[in-house]
Amino acid sequence: MAERWDRIFSGPRLSDANLAQLVQIQHEARQYEQIVECLEAALRAGRVVPWLYDVLALEMKLAGRPADEVARVLQSRLDFGAGGVPQMLITAAMLSRFEAWQQALTLLRDGAQLNPENPELWLLARSIADKSGDQEWRVWSRCGVLQHVWDAGYQKDHDEALKVLTDIAKALDKAGKSPEAEAVRSRQLEARRVDLQISLKWVGAADLDLIVRDPQGAECSFRKRITPTFGRLVREDGNANSKLAPAETHAEIFLQPKALNGKYEFSVRFVVGKVTTGTAVVEVIQNGGTPAESRETKTIRLGEQDVSLSTEIKQGRWGVTVKP
Repeated sequence: MAERWDRIFSGPRLSDANLAQLVQIQHEARQYEQIVECLEAALRAGRVVPWLYDVLALEMKLAGRPADEVARVLQSRLDFGAGGVPQMLITAAMLSRFEAWQQALTLLRDGAQLNPENPELWLLARSIADKSGDQEWRVWSRCGVLQHVWDAGYQKDHDEALKVLTDIAKALDKAGKSPEAEAVRSRQLEARRVDLQISLKWVGAADLDLIVRDPQGAECSFRKRITPTFGRLVREDGNANSKLAPAETHAEIFLQPKALNGKYEFSVRFVVGKVTTGTAVVEVIQNGGTPAESRETKTIRLGEQDVSLSTEIKQGRWGVTVKP
């Protein structure tokens, strides 16, 4: 059998996608020993990608191979390296296809330690956690979505995460596990916390820019949407090239989930177009999503000059005090 696989891999190159499909078909047929021989032949032929080692180790366990053989395969994968977070996502998705939920999620947890700001990681973790049915992984992945997923469709993902976490807490209450339910609610509250949110809203077909400078001088605007401390512009309606409806409310929103201590300076720039009232509304929210939440709203008049404002953060979770 091994010779046959060697001949197959010595011929025209089998794509990674086709190899994965071949392995999955054999896995569903519970032909674990054949998969082991197939993947070992692939490695001998120079097909060294991280997911091969993970799947090989999984199939070796299912085939009843000795633990020391499985350990050597896993060590080879560690020696080869995970190839960074993108390769970890590929490997985790592959492991998920073989219902190796725990291995896939553990790999994603490792990836989250390397780069927690990768939204694809958390959305993949959410999907795999649901397939696994494991409550702890479902809570972990949803809290990660609330903390780290801020792409264009973040509101929908956040709403879904909140619903799942709320449902899990309710189910725990119903099962008489109130301490566990409160722990989930506490984790949800912490995940939702946003130290600083600055919103700019206006009505009219106009292009306005919100420009924020953190206490270290890093700028966040349409030119650079994320700062080194992960302050980010999550919504940007102001765009001279887009067609904004004149009667609708438009907005630009800056979020700093974990803020620096010190002064955040921000300005509003009128670029082009017509604002219905000639004014815009700026809202500053500190400690959003917590009992200590505070809001300050100010109406500003737009003109040729930028309107400059600021707000002071005294207990930012980034934990750095910047002296002037």
